[in-house]
Amino acid sequence: LSIMGFSKISLPLPLPEVAGEWGLSTLFLRIKDSGLIILLKLLLLERSVLVVGETSEEVTACTTALLELLDPYKWASAFMPLLPRDMLDFVSSPVPFIAGMIVEGKQ
Repeated sequence: LSIMGFSKISLPLPLPEVAGEWGLSTLFLRIKDSGLIILLKLLLLERSVLVVGETSEEVTACTTALLELLDPYKWASAFMPLLPRDMLDFVSSPVPFIAGMIVEGKQ
């Protein structure tokens, strides 16, 4: 069956999560194998992780990918994909967190 000259498009369900796959691939490109193992260990021990990057897209993708690394477990503590600069004091809190922050230029 074609509609106005276009053929029918069918997609199998469930649809792939492109955002999640892009985030995981970004994370894998930025952090090497041994670093990923240490990062996963920190997350499973409910330690705080601060992701620092130069663009909001990169930081947000990597922080959300960290949540996907924990699957089937769920992160039960604070999660802030982008932490504003004026909330930097939160990093010293005793509560475990996953947060991301943007820096201007390499320092």
